[in-house]
Amino acid sequence: MRATVATTAFLAVLVTSVAMSAQQPAPAGVDPIRCWWQASAGAITIGEAFSVSLTCAVLDTQSVQVVPDESRLGVAAVQLAPFEIIGGDHPPDSRSGARRFFQYHYSLRTLDRDMIGHDVKIPQLNLSYRVHSRVGADAALEGRDLTYILPPISLRVLSLVPAEAPDIRDGGEASLGAVAALRFRAGLFEILAGMFGLLAVIAVVLALMPIARGARQVAAHDHSRMPDRLVLNRAAAELTDVQTVTARDGWSDPLVIRTLSALRLVAAFAISHAVSQKVVSPGGVTPDGRLLVQRGWPNALQSAVSSSVTPDDVDRAIAALPAAATVTARQELVGLRDGLRAFTAAVYPQTPVRDVVLLDDALKHGLAMSHQLSRR
Repeated sequence: MRATVATTAFLAVLVTSVAMSAQQPAPAGVDPIRCWWQASAGAITIGEAFSVSLTCAVLDTQSVQVVPDESRLGVAAVQLAPFEIIGGDHPPDSRSGARRFFQYHYSLRTLDRDMIGHDVKIPQLNLSYRVHSRVGADAALEGRDLTYILPPISLRVLSLVPAEAPDIRDGGEASLGAVAALRFRAGLFEILAGMFGLLAVIAVVLALMPIARGARQVAAHDHSRMPDRLVLNRAAAELTDVQTVTARDGWSDPLVIRTLSALRLVAAFAISHAVSQKVVSPGGVTPDGRLLVQRGWPNALQSAVSSSVTPDDVDRAIAALPAAATVTARQELVGLRDGLRAFTAAVYPQTPVRDVVLLDDALKHGLAMSHQLSRR
């Protein structure tokens, strides 16, 4: 019996609290919403574009939250006749204490000559809102629809201004303190920009130093010798060009010879064999069986490179591989050896043996090996 009475009393208190909360949607003495207009000018001329800002502060706390209907405040939805809306934006909301501030900017103008010499008001707007009150930890009450009437503002429409007037707009509202703060921030940004520019210059210099040092070392050791990577890239380019031509026109004696020269270079680097390099003067003729490699700009250095590696040389390198050598390394050399044999048999004997499938496979293997060796 006592438990029943206690439960009944608790429910009565809860119902009373809910009813009181519904009757008091916002704390006493605090406006749930306040809005105001601000224009960029107090007087305008016909056709002049000016801006108007609508700012609202709504109550937003853990216990009370004011939710306005902003769907009719957007640039595409609001109506501010007799003024014409030519643009606008909605910046992000801001919070301060128990208030949430939201703002809409509108860019307006008027072309009505009948407004000249009159005070024209921006029309009155009605803003609907609701007050949400929180009761307990999870329960919330949603109030009824309320209406806030936005106060209108007046603007003077002029056709002419005095000759000595520099502008018809109102003076700036920034205080001296705000101007000093902006100047300090601008100076700070200039200092940071200079520091970042100096760091960028230092980074570029540090990046160019190894390149310059490498160029000096190459010139000191052997200015005429081409780097291994450059020679391998030239051999890969030659094999790629041959592959493109053979896919279209098939194999011919010149293509077989070009491929064999490039494969010998790849095999030479694979077995650490010497590569012959001869300097070619500008405009000179590259001998047959050699590839022309260029380096430098604008005075390019040219060399004709070649190799005399034979399948027997690659065979000896395979036999000299250590026992710990991987199967992949052995297969790479075997593929180069077989490729050299296939292209040698396709051009030098009195009756050349030209197996198109075998030549295509050898070309693909040599091209893949040139890329691998260049990366290494």
